[in-house]
Amino acid sequence: MGTRFVGKKVNKVDARQKVTGEAKYTEDLVNDFADLLHIRVLRAPHPHAYLREINVEPAREVAGVVEVFTAADFPELTEFGLIIKDQPVLVGIDQKMRYLGDALALVVAETDAAALRGRDRIELEIEELEVVDNPLRSMEQDCIQIHEDHEIEVTHYLDPEMCCDNILSDNYLDKADVKKGFAEADLIVEREYQTQFVEQLPLQVEKGIADYDEESEEIIIWAASQWLHDTQADIAQAMGVTKDKIRIKQPVIGGAFGKKEDISVHIHLALAARELKRPVQLIYNREESMIAQSKRHPQIIRHKTGVSSEGKLTAWQTEMIMDTGAYASSGPAVVRNAMFHCTGPYQAPNVRAACYAVYTNNTYCGAMRGFGATQMAFAYDSQMDVIARELGMDPADFRMRNAYQPGSTTPGGEKLELGVNVRETIAEARRLSSWREGDNNA
Repeated sequence: MGTRFVGKKVNKVDARQKVTGEAKYTEDLVNDFADLLHIRVLRAPHPHAYLREINVEPAREVAGVVEVFTAADFPELTEFGLIIKDQPVLVGIDQKMRYLGDALALVVAETDAAALRGRDRIELEIEELEVVDNPLRSMEQDCIQIHEDHEIEVTHYLDPEMCCDNILSDNYLDKADVKKGFAEADLIVEREYQTQFVEQLPLQVEKGIADYDEESEEIIIWAASQWLHDTQADIAQAMGVTKDKIRIKQPVIGGAFGKKEDISVHIHLALAARELKRPVQLIYNREESMIAQSKRHPQIIRHKTGVSSEGKLTAWQTEMIMDTGAYASSGPAVVRNAMFHCTGPYQAPNVRAACYAVYTNNTYCGAMRGFGATQMAFAYDSQMDVIARELGMDPADFRMRNAYQPGSTTPGGEKLELGVNVRETIAEARRLSSWREGDNNA
């Protein structure tokens, strides 16, 4: 690869098809279906509430509406999710809606306008509950439980009094002796950092088409997915069918960045196509995409770092609380990945970390480039700048003194041997930026 590609101009393999319009996105397939129906989804009017009654008859009376589906029409449905199956396909009577993206009903019509009119006529009776939009509130002892059927055993060594009812996933690591490391430090710096929700914002919103083959009893879905076989399996298990009954034909994807790892239009399309024996399409507008689909996780990151007067790290302790929103999605994987990146590319001989993924009533969070390492990078490099300033050291020189090199060990205990070029990267960045020793303006 080094001689064939690195440092060479390489044509993007799908560029020609995209710029000439030959590439087929889901939108380009619409004209292939003569009798295509349109779906609109009625979503939760409140982010935390029980659905007590739903009256869809007024929607059925709208001209052009073909059918309205609720959870009562599909008693066999089970919950879905990438890692933990905790998300309902449709919220049923006396079940809980946990964020504004939860689906309550599917309105299928001959036109999109009729589907919208029908959706707006559905009548609901709900019982509102406390909205938990802060992960710190979610972890308090008296906070309402968001998933009553969710149980997890946790062992908190940083805060034994912490409530665990809304904790989805807890992760811990210890490397060497962090108490000893702090005892050896000449300076201890404690800071808290926070990151926000980030929308991946691909150009293409979620959209799909589905059809049903009565002879083979197969459901064929044209919709983008970053996890093609996992999506197929998740649809099948939620609907109670075997995987060979679900066929996904992948169109060109108009951007994803992690957002299209999760189920979006897929199961709703599959249900409507199977029941009506006609092709159906479902497209989100941008507002619906931002409300209903995953985001990058916000994190509260608390670093406590010990350092010698010579500028060598002696101890690093991290507590991180991550808002995973209403459902798990990739949360258990993201929180664990973030934990193992708590010191970044810097060698700390003694490390302790405790990281939590916490349910709230916010839009659920999932994959976005970096899987938690991106948020942690903001925090650990901010911490390094603060420490350098406290020591009166050049921040680039301080990083060089603590950067990984061959033989270093990560917080997880892995010994690094190959491809360790942190110091070279810092040196090259200094050269390219004309950074001078003593330019302590980070």
